[in-house]
Amino acid sequence: MTGKRSSYLVVGGDSLVGGETVRAFQRRGLKVFATTRRAETLSADRILLDFERPETYQVPEEIGCALVIAAATNYERCATDPMARKINVELIPDLVVSLIGQGVHVIFISTNSVFGGEQPWPDEDAPHRPGIPYAEQKSLGEAAIHAGLNGTDGEKRLSIVRLTKILNHDVSPLPGWRAAWERGETVEPFEDLIFAPMSVTFCAESLVTLAQKRPAGNLHLSGAENVTYVQLAHALAQRFGADPALIRPTTSKAKGIHIAFLPTYSGLGMPRTARLTGVLPQPLDAVIADIFPKDAA
Repeated sequence: MTGKRSSYLVVGGDSLVGGETVRAFQRRGLKVFATTRRAETLSADRILLDFERPETYQVPEEIGCALVIAAATNYERCATDPMARKINVELIPDLVVSLIGQGVHVIFISTNSVFGGEQPWPDEDAPHRPGIPYAEQKSLGEAAIHAGLNGTDGEKRLSIVRLTKILNHDVSPLPGWRAAWERGETVEPFEDLIFAPMSVTFCAESLVTLAQKRPAGNLHLSGAENVTYVQLAHALAQRFGADPALIRPTTSKAKGIHIAFLPTYSGLGMPRTARLTGVLPQPLDAVIADIFPKDAA
C-alpha cells in the first residue's frame, strides 16, 4: 500500500507474536512502528501508547493498519485479578475503537478458546462457548468492540483474528525435551493436552498478509491438525533423531497438575480466511521445520 496511510503499527511489539510480526513487516520492506508504554524507550520506530491513558491513543497519520496484540493472557491472572478483566474487556476494546475512529484499520487478536474446545474446527462465525475466565474476557472484548462501533462504518475497518497455540524453539516444554534427549533421559508429555500448533513465523507472516489485504470481519489462523503433546514429542524426536523409547506418555491428571484449558478440539476452521486471503492452516511438519530448521539443528 502506498500513500498517506502506508505504514503499520504493532501494539504489543515486545511480545512473542508482536516482535516476530514487526520483523515480518521489515522482511517485506514495509514501514512499521511498535508501541511501548515506557516513555524512556521511545525511538523513531517506537511510539508511546498506553492503553490505560486514552490521551496516548493518537497515532501518526501515516499509519493505515494497526495490529492489537496486547492483552492480559495468563489464565490464573484472568481468573483472580480484576485488572486483567478490565484490560481485556474495557481498556483494549476502547483502544481498538479509538484507533478505528482515527481511520485506522485494526486487526484485533483474539483466541480459539472463545469456542470452548468442544466444537471440532469451528468456522469464523461459529457461536462462542467460553469456559474459562480468559476466554470469557476475550469473547466479551470482541463484543465490546462491536458495541463501541455501534453499527458505524468502523466495522469495515475491523478484523478479529483468532489464533491457536503459537510455538517457537524456546517455548516450554520444547527446550527441556531436547535437553533431556541429548542426555539420554525420558520425557513425559501429556496425552490429554490437545492443541493445533503453528509456528510464530507462520503466524507473523500470515498477520502481515492480513494487514496488507485487510478483509473486515472474523478471521482465523490455525495449525492444520489437532495433536496431543505425545504426538508432538514423537514428531520432534524424529526431527532430532532421538530414541522414541525416551517418550513416556502420561496425563496431567496422573501428574496432579491442574490445567485450566483442556480442549477436546483446539484447531480452528479457516474457510472464510482462506477464501479472502489465500492463507491456509499450517501442517505440523511445517511447524517443526519452522521452529527447528535443519541448518540450525
